[in-house]
Formats: sequence, C-alpha cells, structure tokens
Amino acid sequence: MFRNYFKTAVRNLWRNRQFSIINVAGLTLGLAVFLFIMQYVAAEWSANRYNKNYDVLYRVNYHHKAGPVDYYNAPGLAPLAKRQIPEIDNYVRIADGIAAGVVTYTAQDNKDNKVFREPNMMYVDGSFLDVFSFPLIAGSTSLWEPNSIALSEEMNSKLFGTTRSIGKTVTISNQFGNTLYTVKAVYSNPQESDIKSEALLSLQTLESAANRDGNDWADPNGVQSSFTNIYIKLKSGADPAKVERSITAFVNSADAQTKGDDIVLQPFSALHLAPSLDYPYQTFGNLLMVLVFAGVSLLILVIAWVNYINLSTAQALNRAKEVGVRKVLGASRKQLVFQYLAETFILTLISAVIAICLVSIFQQPYNDFVGKSLSLSVLNNTWFWLGGIALIVAGTLLAGSYVAFTLTSYKPINTIRGKVEKVNNGLSLRKGLVIFQFTVSIIFIISTAILYKQLRYMQTEKLGMNLDQLLVIQGPTVSSEDQAEKNVSFKNALSQLSFVKKQSASNNVPGIGYNFSTEGITRLNNPQKDDEKKSYSMFICDQNFFDTWGIGFLQGRTFKKEEAERSWNNVKSVIINEKAAQQFGFDTKQNIIGQKINWGEPYEIVGVVKDYHHLSLREPIRPTIYLGSVSYSFFTVQTDERNMQSKIETIKQLYNSTFPGNPFEYFFADDKYDQQYFAEQKLGNVFITAAVIAIFIACLGLFGLAAFSARQRVKEIGIRKVLGASVTNIAALLSKDFIKLVMVAIIVASPLAWWAMSKWLQDFAYRTAIDWWIFLVAGIIAIAIALLTVSLQAVKAAMSNPIKNLRTE
Repeated sequence: MFRNYFKTAVRNLWRNRQFSIINVAGLTLGLAVFLFIMQYVAAEWSANRYNKNYDVLYRVNYHHKAGPVDYYNAPGLAPLAKRQIPEIDNYVRIADGIAAGVVTYTAQDNKDNKVFREPNMMYVDGSFLDVFSFPLIAGSTSLWEPNSIALSEEMNSKLFGTTRSIGKTVTISNQFGNTLYTVKAVYSNPQESDIKSEALLSLQTLESAANRDGNDWADPNGVQSSFTNIYIKLKSGADPAKVERSITAFVNSADAQTKGDDIVLQPFSALHLAPSLDYPYQTFGNLLMVLVFAGVSLLILVIAWVNYINLSTAQALNRAKEVGVRKVLGASRKQLVFQYLAETFILTLISAVIAICLVSIFQQPYNDFVGKSLSLSVLNNTWFWLGGIALIVAGTLLAGSYVAFTLTSYKPINTIRGKVEKVNNGLSLRKGLVIFQFTVSIIFIISTAILYKQLRYMQTEKLGMNLDQLLVIQGPTVSSEDQAEKNVSFKNALSQLSFVKKQSASNNVPGIGYNFSTEGITRLNNPQKDDEKKSYSMFICDQNFFDTWGIGFLQGRTFKKEEAERSWNNVKSVIINEKAAQQFGFDTKQNIIGQKINWGEPYEIVGVVKDYHHLSLREPIRPTIYLGSVSYSFFTVQTDERNMQSKIETIKQLYNSTFPGNPFEYFFADDKYDQQYFAEQKLGNVFITAAVIAIFIACLGLFGLAAFSARQRVKEIGIRKVLGASVTNIAALLSKDFIKLVMVAIIVASPLAWWAMSKWLQDFAYRTAIDWWIFLVAGIIAIAIALLTVSLQAVKAAMSNPIKNLRTE
C-alpha cells in the first residue's frame, strides 16, 4: 500500500513539473539556510561545555556600589578568599592583558632561530590546566614552578616543528623585560572555548621582583591593582549565593571604603551566552545575535513551507476531479490524506538531500563569511537532530495536511461536475500567505538598509581626530638597558625622513583602547561628592600625539618635550578631556589651566583637549586623563600615500637597525579603527543575504501563483483579447491583485521593522536617524520585484492565441 502511495506521488509530481520544481527550489533554499545558521547556533550553544568543571566554575565579578561592574580583580583576593572560605575548592587567576610580547627561541646550532610577536599570551596560576579541561598533548599539567610555560599545539609547532619541546627554553620579552621560560607542557586549544591562549606563562614568575622589571603593581599577592580574572571552583554541593556573601563580607571587612560593594559569582555556564536578554554581566558571546540568527533561519524555512501550501492549494481545483473519481471508486478519506502527505514527504526529502549537498559545497565560503570554523559535525547533538526532525515532520504534516484535508473534503458529485465552491475558501489563505512572505522580506530589506546606514554613519561621522594617512608602527618589546635612549633616537630619526610630516609615540592608540582605568582621583580643591568612586581612563603619550592625530585643544597646551622625557611620575603634569573636566566639576567655559587634581599627590592640569571618539561610536566618550612619557608601544607617522611600500621599507630598515631582535609590524590607523565595526558588518551581511533569499523564495511562490492564475483565467483572457484588450491591459489585469497584496505587506512590515531597529539602535551611544525614505524605497523595491515576477507570466498569457484558448475545455 505504501509503495503505491509513493509511486502515485512521484507520478503526480512529475505531471506538475513546474510547480514541483518551484516547491523543491524553495524548500531546498529554506533547508540549506536553516542548516547553515543552525551550525552557528549549535557552535555558540556548545561553547565551554567541553569543561569537566562546567557546572561548578564561577567568575568573580566586582560590583561597585556606584554602579559599574569590574571583571578584573586584585590577584591577592583569590588566595586570601580560599583560606577564609571552605566552600572554595580551587581557583585560577588569569592575567590576559599584560603578557603580550615577542617570543624568541635560540637553537643550539643558531641555524633555526625563531623570533615573532605573539599578542595572545597570558599569565595563569599553576592549576590552570587542572581546572580548565584543555587536552594535554605532552608534559605535565602543573605550572606552579616560576618561569614555566605551556605552549599551544600551534605555537609549539611554530617554534619547534616536530622536535620534542619539553624542557627547552624560550625567551618572552614584554613589559616585564626579557624572561627565560622552560616549556613544561603542550596542550590543544578547544575550539569551543572562550578562554584561549597560544602560551600560558606561570603567574608565579611575577612573585619575584626581578621578573617584574619595576612594575610592582603586577605582584600576584597584591591587593591594590586589579588586573586578573579570577575563576573559582566550588566544592560539590556548595551554595554559590552563600559563597558570594562570604567573599563580599571578607572584602568589606578588609577595606572600609568598599562597604556597599558586592562580589557577584557569574556561573561559567553563563560566560558565553547570557541566560536572558537583560542579563547584566559581560559575556563572550551575543545572545541577541544567536536569537536573531535562529529567527532568520526559521522565518526563511517558514516562507518555504508557505510556498508549498500556497501553490498546492492553488492547484486544488485541478486536483478536485481526481479526488472525486478516487472517492467514487472507493478510496477512503484516510487513504487520500496519506496520498497527499506522501507527495509532501517526497518533496521534503528531495529538498533535504539537495540542501545537504549545497551546504557541503558552500561550507568554506560560509565559514569565511561568519569567521568561524564550522561543519555539519557541529550539529552532532541529540537535541539538534531530534528538534530538526521534529521541525521537518511538523512542517510536512502542517503543509501537507492542509492540502490533503482541503482536497479530500470535496463532495465527489460536485468535483466530477466541476462545481467546487470550497476551493474559493482557500483564496483568503493564499492571499494571507503571500502577505506574510512579503512582510518578512520587506522587514529584511528595511532592517538591512537601517543597519548599513548606521554602519555608514559610524564610519563617516566626524571623530574629532584625523585618521587619514597615519601609519602606526608596533614598538619594540625585546628591550635593553638603554631602551629609553633608543626610543628617542628612533623618534628623532623618523622626524628626519623627508616623507614624514608628523610623528608621535604613545602606549596605545585610538581604535584599540586606553592604557588602564582607575578610580580615587579627585579635585584638590572643592572635591565633588563620591569623586573617589568615579572612574577615569588613563592614556600615556608623548608631546606630539595630539598634533599627529589631529586632536584639538580647548584650553592650554600639550606636554613640553622635557615633561614627556621625564615621565608623568616625576613631572606631575596632566592633560584631560572635556568629559573628565565635567566629571571633576569644572566649568569648561572658564579657565581650568593650573587647577590641580589629587591622585595620591597633586597633579597640575596643563591642557584640556576637545572630546573625540577614541573608540567606536558604539561607546560613549570616556573621561580621560593623559600622562606624558617617553612612550614606545606605538610609533605613529603621518605621510601621504605616494610610494607607500618604499616608505615602509625605509622605516623597516631604520627600525631593525635601532631595535634588533624585534619583528617589524605596522598597520594603518583608519583600517584598525574600522575593525571595531566587524560585528555590525557581519550582521549586515547576514541580513542582506537573508533578504535576498527570502525575496527569491517569495518570488518563486508568486511566480507559481501567477502562472496558476493565468491558467485559470485563460478563457477570460481570450474573450478580452477578442474584444480588443491590449497586452498591457491584460498584463495589468493579472498583476494588480498581486501588487495589492504586496502593498498590504508594506503597511504591515513598516511598523514592525521600525520597532525592531529602534530597539537595536538603542545599543549605540551615537546612532543614525530612521528616515521615512527607507520605508518608501523598501516598498518600491518590493513592488518592483513582485511586478517583474508577475509580469513574466502575465505578458506570456496576454500574448497567447485567443482562438486556441477559447477552444480549450
């Protein structure tokens, strides 16, 4: 019996090839998009779940009573808390922002030496490889011994190839000087981990003052400087809320000024994706992005199912006589329902096979598109396959059942006579489905336009500084005793180059960040309420920085040359921006120069710079204090674009001769700044792709409906042509009903798109306006696409031979 169902289904699908091809194309696209996007969703969902301690690990977050949450804590807090609180089984401190530098390996024969810069390194406690389940390839998991290092599989291969590396030594040159480390382990970075590093340096190395190179703030036992993420592993059965209260009480009792501050334990399970959209703590993933991706995939799949329902119900009249004959010959309604469900299942099965083939073919371009290494293997989860199968079965049943139950409900005598009044009942449904398809498509078009308008706004809005023609050179990390003199010598040599218009040095640059943030800075006279709790971003630079980057002064001056060379620790002069002046309570319309702030000791304000966007327009301008120094983390030169490669080669030769042992690396300031908008660019790509696919699937359905409508009205068209109607008249007649549906979709989609994009824009401190013309253009595009789709069939019908049509029964 089932064999007969499938045989008959195949024959019917072949007989209606045009509609079958349209249905298969729509379902294939829908399923392919669904599989692609669910790969991304599955990868995000599985992040960090590799860890054996997934359910008992927590990140320690410091919640200030004034409002902000600090995710970095003083390193000394962790061992003190473990001694005081018995529920804490273990802890790991991670200092991920201070270890970056140059890795040097000197081979015994001096023939295979390696020198390269590695930004992705971090200092960790010796228990790191025990607490975090990184697969161990060689060596021991313990990194408690000072000057020990664990290398990732990739970095180990880069340094040593296939040679055994355990016991070999490498030199790490960073802000703590040039330190020799012994390789103790080689591990593999889990792809789905938020915590990744190419090298793990023992934090215990910094317990020795000799290994800190004068940076005493980095003492792992210190409680003043907050530069470590702290993760704690609780004992089985321990209550996280009780541990939170215990650590908070311990912190408050140790320092009276912290009273009112809270310690919050963030579950490791909420580290990547937040448990809700209003989750207040930092996550490495983006729950909203995942939900948007999943929603897009489901909408496109629903549009594909809608196509099937729409086209199948449109064909109901053609199939009605078939149903009547079958009933007269004794077929039960149950048998007829199974027959039409079999057709739907075959269409879905064919579409699924083709969709999987398409996913395999376009997997690599898709990975490049989303910036992840994904494959169908990511979906090897029981929840996905059960959910996916349930979704496809539900779609098959819903789409096929409506068609099957509609067709089998006709009375045999009426269907054989050609009197099928009930088929007209499906007209409203078909119209509603067309409106739904184009509503979704128009929402995608409007959203894409607003998203790219915001992106364009962020990339073209005046920043308050000049990024054009700025070449930024990474400063030296392999240092020597006369490093300060070398830095000055290099800057002087740069200024002598004929093509260098301006040059400066700083310890960070716009588009990347600041040097550090701190609290406890107040006005020396007339301090404001809670001044000591207000945070300031600190930026270290030389006297040329503001001129080179085109940052204007509101009052005062830049640093003097001798002030920068003597450093802010000795000169006690600072420059602030407008936001900082306002936060201190100064009136920027009055003279601020000469006023003093207290940061342990008095510092004189010598300049106030105009506010500029140091970071992307997603973030508000921060109150910033600039400190003068002989900086060397980044050198910036302003030049024109002519013969750029030749200029870079000249600077490289100068750099290599001044800073031997340091790799020469550079970037352009505008390119680096624009990289901050990568997430918006990726989301824009997703939306424009989704819009194209949604419109294409909707147009497939519209094309099929137009073809069916023309077929049903073939005699009417013949009569109208005989009576003198032109091709244009007939094409307009067949098109106007569909265009009305698209116009209704525009009316429905516009407020929905406006609401959704208004919510999205609220995440940006500086945002574009949602202009009325975007909705107008989106509507015109939708109408034009629909008109073009329908007109192809309308013109074909209008140009057919009326005599032949009138003779057709």
